[in-house]
Amino acid sequence: MKALPKTKFKVASVQLNVGQNIDDILSDVRKYLAAAKKKKVGIVCFPECSFDSGNEKNAAALREVRTSCKDAGIWCIIGCNLGERGRTYNTAVLINDAGRIVGRHRKVHLCDPPGVRPGKGFAVFDTPFGRIGISICWDTSFPQTVSSMAAKGAKVIFVPLMWYFEKWAHDREHRSRERQLLRSMILTRAYESLVYVVFSNVYDPTDRRMVAYSAIAESQRVLKEIVGKEGMIVADVDIGHLDKLRKMYLKEYNKKIV
Repeated sequence: MKALPKTKFKVASVQLNVGQNIDDILSDVRKYLAAAKKKKVGIVCFPECSFDSGNEKNAAALREVRTSCKDAGIWCIIGCNLGERGRTYNTAVLINDAGRIVGRHRKVHLCDPPGVRPGKGFAVFDTPFGRIGISICWDTSFPQTVSSMAAKGAKVIFVPLMWYFEKWAHDREHRSRERQLLRSMILTRAYESLVYVVFSNVYDPTDRRMVAYSAIAESQRVLKEIVGKEGMIVADVDIGHLDKLRKMYLKEYNKKIV
């Protein structure tokens, strides 16, 4: 008999330092997976383009991450460009605690270098922690991205990002204003669809345009956030609480998740 999904668990978001060589990045990934396991985390989310060393090296690094997930006995989501049938996709892979890739999302709404192809649609994935969804960075700027996955039963949405500001977007205080934008976006997406949302952004001290804001939010508030530095945040997910909110919003305000 298949076990019922957990209704209470922990999730982690890692703001990963990608401004270093791939071996050091892999060392950090292993460090965070081990730390998350000690904190009894169910799923760890790493950023978009955690590895950016070309398709072959990215694939080799991903194999090491799979081994690390198996060794630690933990699930993770991690992003990098990957080659498939002669095409390159900006991909986030879902790796289970046995080290197997059990899902992948290819970024749909691109703002990537030439040669990267767009994916098609937003799937959901059944896990021991219930049904989840994955959206990559700019995908999340479109409200229907999260709402479409929520309508398919996803209650936690993981968002690997590599978010940076454009100089033309603000007249001053660029990084501060972009962080406000991301904070507003994570709360808005969580509230619109009554889901948990996990933002996992990059940190790169060599690139001044990087915003370096990661957070975990439920529909009413930001639970944890990390700003302007590398590190990991952990928060509790309570699906029972979420289901109660959904019932009350439906009863009192006719708010349906469809």
